[in-house]
Amino acid sequence: MAAALLLGLVSGTAVYPANSACISLSEARPLVQAGTIVSLLSVLGPVRRAVKGEMIDGDLCGGPDNYRYVVTFLGPDGKVIRATINAKTGEVVGVK
Repeated sequence: MAAALLLGLVSGTAVYPANSACISLSEARPLVQAGTIVSLLSVLGPVRRAVKGEMIDGDLCGGPDNYRYVVTFLGPDGKVIRATINAKTGEVVGVK
């Protein structure tokens, strides 16, 4: 798992496990207010186009050089889908 995460970090397409150095969206608020990252709400449009289903969870993962939102959805078929979004740019960088 650690090797896969490291490989994903190097390639820039990591989909973080839900418990990997993540904080809740409410704990991320000071970073949004400081302008360090964009708010998840502001990027939900592109995420909704990339992922169909109901959002059930969201976290901010990584660190100052690699902040990523990891958003968990329940797909229409009942499968769990995780989308990874670059928290600085709002770009969807992975869906798994």
